[in-house]
Amino acid sequence: MNVFPRNFDKHVRGQPCSRMDGLRVYCNQFPATHPFEKGGGFDYAAASTMRRPSTSVNPKCSPRSHLPDRAYKATWNFAHNSSCLPTLCTSAANARPSAACSASPATPALSTAPQPASAHRDPSSKARPFHANKSSPSSHTTLSDSALLRYEREGFLVTRQLLQTQQVEALKGSCEAEVAARRLDSLRHRVRVLCPGINPATLATEAAARAALAAQATDDLGFLQFFNLHRSNEDVARVALGPELAAVAAQLLGARRVRVYQDCLFLKEPGFAETNWHSDLRMAPLDTNQLVTAWIPLRPIGGAAGGAGSSSGDGGGRKRKKAQQAAGDSGLIFATGSHRDFALPFWHDMEGRDLSDRGYPIKDTGPMQVGDVSWHHGWTLHCAAPQPPGTPPRLALTVAFFADGARLLSRRSDPSLRPELLHDEDAESYAAWLPALTAGAGGGGGGSKGGQRVDGAVARHRLLPVVWPLQASEAGDFPLTSA
Repeated sequence: MNVFPRNFDKHVRGQPCSRMDGLRVYCNQFPATHPFEKGGGFDYAAASTMRRPSTSVNPKCSPRSHLPDRAYKATWNFAHNSSCLPTLCTSAANARPSAACSASPATPALSTAPQPASAHRDPSSKARPFHANKSSPSSHTTLSDSALLRYEREGFLVTRQLLQTQQVEALKGSCEAEVAARRLDSLRHRVRVLCPGINPATLATEAAARAALAAQATDDLGFLQFFNLHRSNEDVARVALGPELAAVAAQLLGARRVRVYQDCLFLKEPGFAETNWHSDLRMAPLDTNQLVTAWIPLRPIGGAAGGAGSSSGDGGGRKRKKAQQAAGDSGLIFATGSHRDFALPFWHDMEGRDLSDRGYPIKDTGPMQVGDVSWHHGWTLHCAAPQPPGTPPRLALTVAFFADGARLLSRRSDPSLRPELLHDEDAESYAAWLPALTAGAGGGGGGSKGGQRVDGAVARHRLLPVVWPLQASEAGDFPLTSA
């Protein structure tokens, strides 16, 4: 896997090539024999017309769809220039890092942030009002081949000024109102995850929930999260289900038809702890590799370590330079290439294992402005630094997209599935639709057969709306009058 033909760089730069399908085949699907090489060159026609290989390597193994525990914990080293640099290590879910992890060698400093995704947009698109379902396809951002290739290699990407400022400002106001209305529910969620011995329903006030977390949490409080606001909030629905995000998601997934899995608003209050290393598909009941998450900051972000990530060449101008000079902020940090490391779970017992020897380059997004969006693959390991005291609260909306046709994990009927690896941290997100699909109702994806429950239904439900292509978009059905 991941073996490139000879003269790879020369061929990419020197010849025209197909877009996402050709690049993805080129990047990930070559066996050692290089079947597409012809006389030292690359057969682009064969690559672009080749049917995408099945995800099954053999009848009992599917790459990355049964990865071991990716809820990696981070230890934080403040000794070197007061920077918050994570050390990759693994431990049991919801447990603090082991002593062995804390004593591991320091992770390399944050590398220079990648160049922003090259994009081509119709100049008239900025003047047009936002409509969730009626935008012209010509106005959508088109990612360059180099941006798509970088995403395939590194597992994350930043698209600068993808959203209009007025969209994000309206979104921020609505999200702040949702936080005020739902904060107690969010604290109860963290109690459920971090305090196994406490029934969250018994906590009647925010003060009681915070006291429970302070006394009995198995880990420090790193964030509060609020699920699926697009189901009830119009401003969130217009962004989360809108064509700007959907078009980019379809290109990164290489999919003709794309659904929204969830949106989730993350709040980091000043003094909140780090967000531990994790990958998003670890929390989802989907047996797929085709998931991508958009991360949308609702205010300017100074970078994970005070602007340590470079943003040179991104055209940000004075605003970005000012953000680089800001104090440290809780932006996202990525273990680049970790989404492609199939050897790790295949060969290694990862319980309590220090991962600093894997050689993942550690990168962050660099400073981000309102309208910037970062994207990461569902298996890319990522974390976030603590929110420094004295800084404004950090709000960021995430929207996760997946390729239509993905199936649910076969929890009952597949003996090869390792149930101990399934993590229910986001159970509140899928509680409204998962029971219907596993019972064979509402999904239209084969959840039942002959009146009997059949596992592994196709994940199709009205709460998993299609957003691409626009002709089939179900965004107009949201927000719902009832979920």
